[in-house]
Amino acid sequence: MKIVKCKLKNDQQVLGVLKKNTKGISAYGVLKELQRYKNVTPMTVYRSLKNLQNMGAVHKSNQSKNYFICHNDSKGKHNAVLAICDDCGTAEELKTDIFSRIIKNVKSKNKFNFDNFNLEITTTCRECA
Repeated sequence: MKIVKCKLKNDQQVLGVLKKNTKGISAYGVLKELQRYKNVTPMTVYRSLKNLQNMGAVHKSNQSKNYFICHNDSKGKHNAVLAICDDCGTAEELKTDIFSRIIKNVKSKNKFNFDNFNLEITTTCRECA
């Protein structure tokens, strides 16, 4: 797992909540967890989540709107590929090498740039199968 050095205390606390949750957690889930210990506003949580995303420490699922810890060893942002279980919500970050090679060969009429992409695969994990 990547070691992330957060400059802000709030970012460290949000990262701590995310590390405890393998199934991903919504921004309001993070807020609820943090409010057990201190008074935190939703804007504080959203700001920290955005900072963590910009650092490449956290990914956000576009489908579930949950946040997940990044398990890629590269520094900064990268192409994220998440496999998410439809039944239990467990998520795993997959190696992106093969996906990057495939997507670079995609032809687009609108000339989309596929150098930076995020991909989510919904499936069933082995425990739920």
